[in-house]
Amino acid sequence: MTYRIKRLARIVLITGAAAVLVTGPATSAQAASGTLFFNRADTGARDAITNPPNNDCRLLDGGAGIVDNRTNAIAFLYRDENCSVLQDTLGPGQSGGYAGLTVPHSVEFGTP
Repeated sequence: MTYRIKRLARIVLITGAAAVLVTGPATSAQAASGTLFFNRADTGARDAITNPPNNDCRLLDGGAGIVDNRTNAIAFLYRDENCSVLQDTLGPGQSGGYAGLTVPHSVEFGTP
């Protein structure tokens, strides 16, 4: 009887390990490939964020007057610096222009 329990426990352990290897760990972070370019609203200088991790709020220093999403992910643009007030979304290859009080101040990336 003890042999059967040990054998069953071994089978369950091996099956679980195989499932993790096939599906990957649940906490593996994905990153957008490419670069988000933006012109700072305060100075007009061109700035960039390259290969940003998904679901990570990034500050757009000085606000963004023009944004060019050259990543393979959706860029979620926010009015505030904490990614809480959604303003716009730009898909891969899309651009947007913003002025006055409506310039985005943060961005977060996600998969399409």
